Amino acid sequence: MSIKMSIKKSLTDRKILNEAVQSENIAEAMNECLWVGDKKHNTIYVNPTFEKTSEYTLEEALKMYCTDFFDDEGKKIIEDHHKLREHGVSSQYEANMLSKSGKRIPLLISGAPTKSGGTIGIFTNLSKLKKLAEKERLSNQIVKNSMEAIVVLDRNRKIQLWNTSAQKIFGYKEMEVIGKSIDMVIPKEEEDANQRLIEEVEKNKVIRNYETNRLAKNGEKIPVSVSVSKVTDEKEKFIGYLISYRDIANQKRTSTELQKRFETIQDAYKELGFQRRQMDYLAEITEAAVSISTLESLLNLIMSAIVLLSKADASVLRLYNKKTKFLEMAAHMGIDKKWQNKNRIEFSNSIAQDAFEIKRPLLIDNVESADLHKSRQLAKSHKFKTLIAIPLFVANEYLGSLNMYSKDPEKFRLIETDFLQKFGQQCSMAIYVKLQKQR
Repeated sequence: MSIKMSIKKSLTDRKILNEAVQSENIAEAMNECLWVGDKKHNTIYVNPTFEKTSEYTLEEALKMYCTDFFDDEGKKIIEDHHKLREHGVSSQYEANMLSKSGKRIPLLISGAPTKSGGTIGIFTNLSKLKKLAEKERLSNQIVKNSMEAIVVLDRNRKIQLWNTSAQKIFGYKEMEVIGKSIDMVIPKEEEDANQRLIEEVEKNKVIRNYETNRLAKNGEKIPVSVSVSKVTDEKEKFIGYLISYRDIANQKRTSTELQKRFETIQDAYKELGFQRRQMDYLAEITEAAVSISTLESLLNLIMSAIVLLSKADASVLRLYNKKTKFLEMAAHMGIDKKWQNKNRIEFSNSIAQDAFEIKRPLLIDNVESADLHKSRQLAKSHKFKTLIAIPLFVANEYLGSLNMYSKDPEKFRLIETDFLQKFGQQCSMAIYVKLQKQR
């Protein structure tokens, strides 16, 4: 059912709906739930994602008050936020939707008043994020209760985490060491060797199974095997150290067991952090689409996001000109001026066309041998070996192409195709919104 046929429209409701939903195609294609209410917060429109999530059809939803979709706690939260709408204030909060079949679905709700007095709500399903948070809590418990002593330091080598096994080995309780220098467990005769250890970590980012002595609270010197890893954030900025101690005098663990546990913890944090970064970038792109920022700002955000997430050496985004049937350069990263000056290429008989026809990202292992690549010689001059072309489109309307390049053919083999496809869909929707606003 189309938006135009979804309600018996009063003049006011038409104004509210037109303000809230500028494009029927966008509303229908959104990955987030879209709800629109009148001045009394009665439903006047929901998009297909809302129908699928709530299990209520559009016809059923139109008979419902806004809080009818939520559990008791959610009803109270929403009613509290209605007071803000009366003052023209937007807000964001979490509440649990109760589907028609009784499923409880955690949502992040962004609500805003319309000029005509209605309300628009965009609901982001937090189910996956909640599961990630649960995994992160589980990882924290693994660290806290690990058989190995695990210590986290900040960039100044001040103790930020001290697990149960560290307390058992060294005799200090967590409250006694948090915020203090790790030097408190280093014997004086080991200071020079420890300085060399730090220098080695700075150079190689990790030291594993280094045997030395450390000082317990009672003054006893404990022979330990130490593994140290330099920790960086998503921008590769140094933020601290992750240290694992093994009491080799009493516990007799093999280096293989320690290595396996240590790397498992690192991989768990890395995977959780990467998935969170993916979600953060998708949220930023969605927010940029509906903000007052320019199309150029949105395209630059897309460039930064895909290069950071994929570790690509370069990326080029071209938009499709319907009149000329050419792809025109709109944003780029990692290419020289000669390539930048090639500001348009033919869409016909191109890799971009092939990617659009299959409606999914297309991997080209050897760019030099790809006859359809319109900038093959430029890619060769940059020593790019591998290309991923992501088609940008909404429904059957073609918008352009996002190309990622790598000098290492192995780099792109670990990227999840599902994420690239979702990223392309989100970028397409955001670009489409911006283009509609310009017209």
